[in-house]
Amino acid sequence: MMDKIRYFILSLLLLSCQRSPQYRSQSLNDPMDGTLSQRGNALLTQKVESMGQPKKRMVVFDFWNHTPVQEASIGSFAASELKRGLNLSQKVIIPADLRSRLGTEDFVEGEDVKVAQLIREGRRMGVAVLIIGRIGKIVFRQKADEVGLLRKKQSLAAADLEVKIFDVQAGREMMALSQSGEANKSALVAFESKLIDPVTYRSELVRSAVREAIAGLIPDVIRSIEKMTWQGRIAKLSGLKAYVNAGRVSGLMAGDILKVLTLGEDIYDPASGAYLGRAQGQLKGTLEVLDYIGADGALTQVHTGGNFREGDLVQLY
Repeated sequence: MMDKIRYFILSLLLLSCQRSPQYRSQSLNDPMDGTLSQRGNALLTQKVESMGQPKKRMVVFDFWNHTPVQEASIGSFAASELKRGLNLSQKVIIPADLRSRLGTEDFVEGEDVKVAQLIREGRRMGVAVLIIGRIGKIVFRQKADEVGLLRKKQSLAAADLEVKIFDVQAGREMMALSQSGEANKSALVAFESKLIDPVTYRSELVRSAVREAIAGLIPDVIRSIEKMTWQGRIAKLSGLKAYVNAGRVSGLMAGDILKVLTLGEDIYDPASGAYLGRAQGQLKGTLEVLDYIGADGALTQVHTGGNFREGDLVQLY
């Protein structure tokens, strides 16, 4: 009898020690598995990197009003609304002192963007991101009740917007986005009154429609910019010290390690001569951030490598 009991207990123990298919499947995620552990670590480092990217400097050019509805200053209004929304996000830097006499229309020829000219202007201004925009369509309508002592008059406006985002260092377009916005306004007027004057209401409604379209664009614009690699430049060299053109405002921190790279080469299509972009520069070494200087600069020291030059690119390591 005791032998049967011992056999029964031993059988239960053996069964409990066998791994179920579900357990065997879960064991593939065992942190002792080197490949999957490395993959998990890579995801964690990518997450931290995306949270700690310094802010990128950018310029938004006045939009091109590519419609027959010639609303005064609507292109600059659209650009101002986009800049206002991006500034509120606190994820980019739009230098207030940077000005350009050019607008989106100056960089467009037919259906094509003059990328090489646009990128040259961005490099001249010392920014990492450029945004151009186009107002493709504006519609304005009015309608009114046919009967009644007090009649409801309604004015409506809608606008279609497009933006293109460019990475200045890479010399290429990163994203093209489009968005529509609408606005309406109603009023009760006496039966003998005329329809609401389009000239009086159109400008206000069109701007409201543009503002709504811009608000819909901003989250996608920010996501696109955050995917770009942050880059700065060496502004001045002094022995083993180097000053870079980014600091506290940009989000650099003491102890950050920066890669130093050459500028890379501009690449053109040999057949058409079209500008294709800029190749990745060569790694020269690294710098360590020591302290902040000025409004938005940093003092660094040579960490590895050498032969650095003023104007060399820097990126977070």
